[in-house]
Amino acid sequence: MRTIVLAVILTLFAATSFAADEAYLSGRVMTKFKRGIVNIVSSPLELPKNLKEHWEEGGTEPIKKTAYVMGGFVKGVAWVIGRAGSGLWDALTPNLDIPGNNEPLMKPDYVWDEK
Repeated sequence: MRTIVLAVILTLFAATSFAADEAYLSGRVMTKFKRGIVNIVSSPLELPKNLKEHWEEGGTEPIKKTAYVMGGFVKGVAWVIGRAGSGLWDALTPNLDIPGNNEPLMKPDYVWDEK
């Protein structure tokens, strides 16, 4: 399994090195690759971010605040999975222009950006 993953990664990078010049590599491809790695590493931060947002929306009633926090937890877990998946896509396919114009699969680009 490890050799298959390594072969796929090497193929992706080899295709980029033959088809592109240095400006291309340091621009769009490296930006997408960097965004992917950062999103994979920072994806767990989506959980506390969503918990905090829902905590603040919950008001002062304990039962309402509990419901909002539980909703924030579920939403946070979904965003963690989504951000990690988006980062994995960006990190493994930096030379592919899918989606077009180097757009990320998930908005905002990073967990700390405003929605």
